Amino acid sequence: MKLYSDEELASILDQKIFHLISDAADRLGVECYVVGGYVRDIFLERPCDDIDVVVVGSGIKVAKELKNMLGRRAHLSVFKNFGTAQVKVNDGLEVEFVGARRESYSHDSRKPIVEDGTLEDDQNRRDFTINAMAICLNKGRFGELVDPFNGLADLEDGIIATPLDPEVTFSDDPLRMMRCIRFATQLNFQIEDETFEALERMADRIKIVSSERIIVELNKIIMAPHPSIGFEYLQRSGLLLLILPELAALDIVEQRNGRAHKNNFYHTLEVLENVAAPSNLPQLGEAIEVRTRSEKDAEEERLSEVSTRCEQMTEKEIVDHYKTADPFLYEILKSNSSKNRKEPTMAELAMWELLRGKQLGEKFRRQHVIGDFIVDFVCLKKKIVIEIDGGYHFTPEQQKADQLRTKILQDLGYHEIRFTNDEVLNTPESVITKLRTFIDKPSSTSMTPKASPSGGRLEGALWLRWAALLHDIGKTKTKRWDPAVGWTFHNHNIVGAKMVEHIFRRLKLPMGGEMRYVQKLVDMHMRPQVIADNEVTDSAVRRLLSDAGDDIDDLMTLCEADITSKNEMRKKMFLENFRMVRTKLADLKEKDYKRLLQPVIDGNEIMQMFHLKPSREVGTLKQTLKDAVLDNRVENEREALMQLLIQKAREMGLSTDESLSK
Repeated sequence: MKLYSDEELASILDQKIFHLISDAADRLGVECYVVGGYVRDIFLERPCDDIDVVVVGSGIKVAKELKNMLGRRAHLSVFKNFGTAQVKVNDGLEVEFVGARRESYSHDSRKPIVEDGTLEDDQNRRDFTINAMAICLNKGRFGELVDPFNGLADLEDGIIATPLDPEVTFSDDPLRMMRCIRFATQLNFQIEDETFEALERMADRIKIVSSERIIVELNKIIMAPHPSIGFEYLQRSGLLLLILPELAALDIVEQRNGRAHKNNFYHTLEVLENVAAPSNLPQLGEAIEVRTRSEKDAEEERLSEVSTRCEQMTEKEIVDHYKTADPFLYEILKSNSSKNRKEPTMAELAMWELLRGKQLGEKFRRQHVIGDFIVDFVCLKKKIVIEIDGGYHFTPEQQKADQLRTKILQDLGYHEIRFTNDEVLNTPESVITKLRTFIDKPSSTSMTPKASPSGGRLEGALWLRWAALLHDIGKTKTKRWDPAVGWTFHNHNIVGAKMVEHIFRRLKLPMGGEMRYVQKLVDMHMRPQVIADNEVTDSAVRRLLSDAGDDIDDLMTLCEADITSKNEMRKKMFLENFRMVRTKLADLKEKDYKRLLQPVIDGNEIMQMFHLKPSREVGTLKQTLKDAVLDNRVENEREALMQLLIQKAREMGLSTDESLSK
C-alpha cells in the first residue's frame, strides 16, 4: 500500500468525471464525497471502476445534474425507494450516488429504517473502518481525506475492524460477518480481536440472511488467492457450522488403541490451497517435480503476486509482462504466428472451412491479433481460441513457446483448444464434436470472459474448488474402526457425491451442470489414486478416461492436489505413478479417445438386431462391448465386435436378425 497527502489525493482524483461531480454538487450547494471501496483501493494501489459518492443532501439531484452535464454519453437510473441513483458513462464507468443517512434495524430483519443524516452518520453506518474513509470532491476542499475511525492506520496494519461496536454492527446486518471474513481472506488481513470475538457471539444471527446472499460472499472467499484463510475464520467463529455443517464436522481427530486418523478438515483446506495454485501441478504428459514445503510456500506466494497483478492489468500490460519475462520464447511465438498468417497450412484452411459453416452456431475469426501475437482462430463471444499444431510444434523450443501462449491466453480469460494437422484433415467430425462440447457448456461451468483471481484460470475454477472443498465430506458418515487396519473411510467418495445435491439445494447453488460436475469429481476422486497405488495398466487408464470424459484434466488436478502425505517416499511414489497416468492419458487424447473408446456398435443397433426394447439385456450387451474395447481385448472395429456380440447374445439365449449382423 501507499500513503498519500491530501494534495496527492487531489492529483489522483484529477480526472474529468470527478471534476464534473464536483461542479454538479457545487451548483446545488451540497457537500459530496467519494467513499468506500474506491478510496480504500487508492491506498492499496488497486484499480476500481465503481465509484460510490455520498451527498449530504439529495444524491439523486446530484446524479441528475451530472447526467445533464454528460448528455447522451451517460445513462441515469433512479431508485427512489432506496434514495439512490446510478450514472453509467459510455466508457464503462459507473458512479453510484446516495444521500448521507443514518440507519436503524429491527432484530429480525436486515432491512434498515433510513433517515437523512450527516457525513458522520453515514460513516458510522459503514461496515469496516477501511471502507469508512471519504475524500471530499467539493472544489474548496477537493482531495481532503476524512478518516474519523483511523481506517488508514488499519489499512497500513492489515486489520479488519468495525467503526463502532462490532456486536451492534453484526447484529444490525449479519451479512457483514461474511464480508468481514471475505475481506480478511482477499486482502490477507487479520481480524481485530474484539471484532472476531463479536463474530463468535453473533454467529447465530446469520440465520436471518438468505442463502443467496451468503453464497455470494462464500464464493468470493473460495475464489481468493488463499481461500483456506477464510475457512479457518469461518470454522473458528462458528459460522461454518451454520452454513456448511458437513465440512465443519470434518474438524475432528479420533484416536483408538494409539492410532489416530488425520484431521480431514485441515486436509481439505490443504487440498483447496493446492487447487487454488494450479501451476504447482503438472499438465498432461509433463513430469512432476517433488518440492519441499518451503519451496512450495515460496512458489505459492509468487503465484499469488502474479495472479493479483494479472487481475489488475489491461490486455496490453499482461502481454508486455510475459514479453519481458521471457523475450526469447515470446519472439518464437510471435515469429511463428506471423509466418502462419502469410502461409496458412492445409489443416488451417480445412479448419476455416469447418468454422465458416453453420454447424457450431458461433462466429469465429481467423488469424486474430491478441496483444501483438496472432492466434489461428478465435470466437470472441465464447472466448475460445483454436490452435492447429503442425510438425514444428513438437520441437522443445516450440513446445515451450506454446506453453507461454497458453499462459498468456489463460490470464486474458481465453480457453485454448488445440488440434493436430491429422485430426483436422482426417477426422473433421470428431473435431466438430469436441468444439461443440466447449461451445455448448454453460459459461459458469467452463469459462468466463474474465480472468479469475487464481493464476489467471477461468471461472470454471470456482466449481473445481467446490469439488476440492467437498471431496471428503462423506468421511464423517463412513468412518469405521477396524482393529486390523485402523480407521477406514470406505466408499466415502460415493457417499460424499450423494451429499452434494442436498448441499447445493440448501445453499441455493445452481442445480444443473455445475452440481453434476462437482458430484462427478467427488465421486471419482479416488479412481486415479487407486490406479496410481498399483501397476498403471493401459486398461485402467482407458476406463478412467472413458468415465471422466472432458473433465479428466480437472479430475487429475484434484487428485494430485489430494496428495498431502507427510511421508515423502509415499508421496514420490504417487507423484511418479500420476506422471505415468498423465502420459498415458495424453497419448490417448492425441489419438482421439472418444472414437477409440466408444464401441462402434451402439444400443439402438443392438435393440434392432435382437428385437429388444430398452432393458437390462441391452445394457449387458453394451457393457460387454465396452469392457472388451476398454480392456483392449478386441479392436474397436465392426467385424470383431459383431462376433463378440453374437457370442454373448447366444449365451444369454437371444436370437439375432442375421441380415443386420452383416
